[in-house]
Amino acid sequence: MAVLKAIKLMNRDKEIVFKCPRCGRVFKKSKDYTRHVNRAHGHLFKKA
Repeated sequence: MAVLKAIKLMNRDKEIVFKCPRCGRVFKKSKDYTRHVNRAHGHLFKKA
């Protein structure tokens, strides 16, 4: 099973943001990042 680990970055307000390594989208909350990965990249995790 594949895993997409978020790239953690600091924005200019010194807050931690999560960046998707596959498409580059940036999220403020880890919950939003997880939802994005499951919806947009979920086909990578499904078994045939």
